[in-house]
Amino acid sequence: MLRKENETEKKEESFFRAAIQKMKQVRRPEKATKKVPRDHTRLIAGTLWTCIGTLLLFCILSVLLSVNTRSAVNDLRNQSSKPAENEKQKMSTTAAENFLSGFITEYINVKNDQDAIEERKKNLESYMVKQTQASFEEGERYNMEGFKGDRQLKDYSLYNVKEGDKGKLFQYKVTYMNLFPVEKEVEKKVKDGKKEKKVKEKVTENEKAEKQVLLNIPVVNKGDVFAVSAVPYFAEIYDLKGSVPASEKEEKRDEYTGDKKEAIESFLNSFFEKYASEKEEEMVYMMKKPEALQGSFVFGEVESAKIFETKKGFEVICAVQFKEKENEIPVNEKFTLEITENSGQYYVNQLNHQ
Repeated sequence: MLRKENETEKKEESFFRAAIQKMKQVRRPEKATKKVPRDHTRLIAGTLWTCIGTLLLFCILSVLLSVNTRSAVNDLRNQSSKPAENEKQKMSTTAAENFLSGFITEYINVKNDQDAIEERKKNLESYMVKQTQASFEEGERYNMEGFKGDRQLKDYSLYNVKEGDKGKLFQYKVTYMNLFPVEKEVEKKVKDGKKEKKVKEKVTENEKAEKQVLLNIPVVNKGDVFAVSAVPYFAEIYDLKGSVPASEKEEKRDEYTGDKKEAIESFLNSFFEKYASEKEEEMVYMMKKPEALQGSFVFGEVESAKIFETKKGFEVICAVQFKEKENEIPVNEKFTLEITENSGQYYVNQLNHQ
């Protein structure tokens, strides 16, 4: 009986142990952690305002671009409606002829009287552009020293107009008369008592010589205002049926001072002496494009010459004085010559009037 009770107690005890072990093995379920959702309101608001700002900026840029484009179009329209600057500066030949009519009369007519000479110079200067360093000195432009006799204009007509870099060259066919005193020896009969005898005595008589040459006048304009840009020069009248010969910024250069300077100066004197006296065809051996005054004037002197060395030879800028053959009225001209040398001989490749 006692054994049964002990066995019963052991069974109960083992039951409780097993129950406790089971209970220990049972795990408590972990509590689920709840995540609190973040607040995205600020991010959404920021994105929205950024989009609105970007859209507004694009609208402003579009308006500005439209205004700018419209302004550019208006400018183009205004420019197209206005005449171009070079068109404004186009020279009216008719207006220039009217301007030059007074100049030609003043230039050709010369009276051997000091007051008349001063008045002529003053009147001619009023037609000219303002003096520059490259032009003749004030006193040299219309220097009239040492002449004798008068020159009278008979007729003139426009012969040709040539385009230049800065204006136009008006060429007039002029006819004028040179009046000059000539000293002659004449015989006179004088009474010698009851008889008459012949004696010789010197008298001065005025003679006339008619000439017809081409007067070249360079003209510039600013709208309807005109000016003569350089002293006119004479040339022989050419045939308009023939070929018409086809003129930079003057830069500062050192003049040539080498051992060939004297030879070049000597050549200039010889060249212009022949240029004044020889016929055009006889100048072939001295220049590439022959031209000459053919005895209409006589050579006076090379008043000044600046010589510059170039890759091909020499460039000479010189002021030359010619004179009327009959009454020695001076004619001042300025030339630019391109000269080459071959075995000590000089040759003019190009001659330009300035």
